[in-house]
Amino acid sequence: MNIANDIGCRAILRRINALFDGLSFTRWLFPFTLLTLCAVSFGAAAQESDEAPSRVGRVAELSGQLFLAPEDRATEWAPIELNYPVGSGDNLWLSGDGHAEVDFGIGQLRIAGNTNVHVSRLDEHALSVFVAQGRAIVALRVLEQGDTARVDTPNTQIELSRPGLYRIDVPDNRQETMLVVREGEANVAVAGAFQQVLPGQTARLAGATDVQVDVRNGSGIDGFDTWSANRDRYYGRGRSTAYVSNQMVGYADLEQYGTWQTYPDYGAVWFPSAVEVDWAPYRHGHWVSTPLWGWTWVDYAPWGYAPFHYGRWAYVGGRWGWCPGAYVRRPAWAPALVAWYGGSGWGVSAAGGGPVYGWVPLGWRDPYVPSWRNCGSRCWTAYNRPYAVNIAERSRQPATYANHHVPGAITAVGGAAFTSGKPVAPNRIDVPPTIVATAPVLSTAPSVKPLPVAVNTLRPGNGVPPPASTIQARTKPMQMAPGSVARAMPAPAPGAITTVPPGGKPAYNAAEPVQRYARPAPTVVPPGPAVGMSAPRAPGAMTSVPPAGGAVTSVPPARVAPQTAQEAPRGRAPIVQREAMPPSGVSQGIPVPRSAPQGVAAVPQAVPVPQAVAPPSHANPPPHVEPQGGRGVEKPAVVRPQPAVN
Repeated sequence: MNIANDIGCRAILRRINALFDGLSFTRWLFPFTLLTLCAVSFGAAAQESDEAPSRVGRVAELSGQLFLAPEDRATEWAPIELNYPVGSGDNLWLSGDGHAEVDFGIGQLRIAGNTNVHVSRLDEHALSVFVAQGRAIVALRVLEQGDTARVDTPNTQIELSRPGLYRIDVPDNRQETMLVVREGEANVAVAGAFQQVLPGQTARLAGATDVQVDVRNGSGIDGFDTWSANRDRYYGRGRSTAYVSNQMVGYADLEQYGTWQTYPDYGAVWFPSAVEVDWAPYRHGHWVSTPLWGWTWVDYAPWGYAPFHYGRWAYVGGRWGWCPGAYVRRPAWAPALVAWYGGSGWGVSAAGGGPVYGWVPLGWRDPYVPSWRNCGSRCWTAYNRPYAVNIAERSRQPATYANHHVPGAITAVGGAAFTSGKPVAPNRIDVPPTIVATAPVLSTAPSVKPLPVAVNTLRPGNGVPPPASTIQARTKPMQMAPGSVARAMPAPAPGAITTVPPGGKPAYNAAEPVQRYARPAPTVVPPGPAVGMSAPRAPGAMTSVPPAGGAVTSVPPARVAPQTAQEAPRGRAPIVQREAMPPSGVSQGIPVPRSAPQGVAAVPQAVPVPQAVAPPSHANPPPHVEPQGGRGVEKPAVVRPQPAVN
């Protein structure tokens, strides 16, 4: 990226030199100024690219025993529980029977018993997992323009090119991959090509080196699919998306475990139901140390994820309420939004001696300072602007925090209990108000190392599998060429604020489409008589309708206009034809499937891997809207679908 930017600056310099060739002073002044600006810009861009990912998954559902081996201790399996954070580099293994679900915000990864997976990459624009063995289902709900979603197995690579529902089975011998596409669309890598798999089809890929693919219509259903369907219904209910984004991890729990109210100072506020009398945020859980983010909070409440990793807390009317702040489409995840106190200089006695550490939940207008390095201006803005923080005062620590004087707001434990990950509530130290007033404020989380975990830690052998990351390193699945499906527009940066009308759905920025499910740009049919065919869409599958101008936008079936060209019989999915119109920047010569005649089952053929397409420029992101003490209203963009073309 930096090389390309440097080449661009050099080209601009040559043009300036040509324009001012006769003026010696101007000839050197302008290039020097531009070169300085380019260096500053590229340095900032490099710093932004080194920031920690602001998207982290969560164990959202669990039956059975789930183990995690982090990247820095890949040979040590340790049991984890509900609400445990899952990020890039983590290995997951569900032993025996049972089911587990990891919510990533843009979708969910569901695994059955005896399944071993590795989260290869998880950030704002990419999701990549490696299934070493077992059964997995990926429910991909959001795939915006510029984003990628991929599933690797020991013998192939699967690109998920649409939001949908995908099942991947890998037997213990790792010589075969079974892919079922219930909704969406996928491309699988085979020898020198990729194979398209459409809704309602099953692809069997056999072989470790010379992979052979067999695509057929139809698939079976077992108890794992039934459990997954129940989880889909769980995410489809509730009205919390009127206040928070559906890309916020844990949003689905808010409707069931609390109520919403609106206040002039904070906007929407969520109040948890059925909490204890002395309940306070960040008290009923424990601390864990993660490789990238350091000390991270794990709450014991079934709803205890979103309110502890996004937003702020306020003490309103004698009870604690969570403030999600201004609506953000892609909110930034934080390990814990607290202000820290204590250390060896705090005069509070603890059982067994040693330092005492305390914390208080950040309140409205309180800044959050990440403890990791390389948090640039974009990172700082994403963590603070939605909560009315003065982002210009980045280096200034407040003299006091909003919840500092709330009775019982500060929670403190001894250093031994803190570093060993013991439950906080039973090990809590009562801090008198006089001691609270003199508590030393720490600029970041305590710089202490966690105690080594020796209990219930498993190592490979005797039925315990090696981590999926080590299996992935030994296998070399076929890599699909990057950019095999071009995407037309950049996604706004994380932390971009959009507005919400009072009590209503978010009115998205007029510069971006209303529909959140972005369909990748279609490929192009080469000249010749051979035309690929696609099977009829399954009920609930995403369909593509070309609007005016040739661009393609993906919309859910409920929002697709009736097909005037060809109506589907009652009880069957509509047959939608896609127009072969190449968008700018898409490589030529790639077949695109068309609708098959009624009664003809279509099995797409493998086609050569296309060349990579350079991504579009991100120079002009959509404008942001500053909160003005409440939520403003923007006029949403309107995308009018056109009838399909035969």
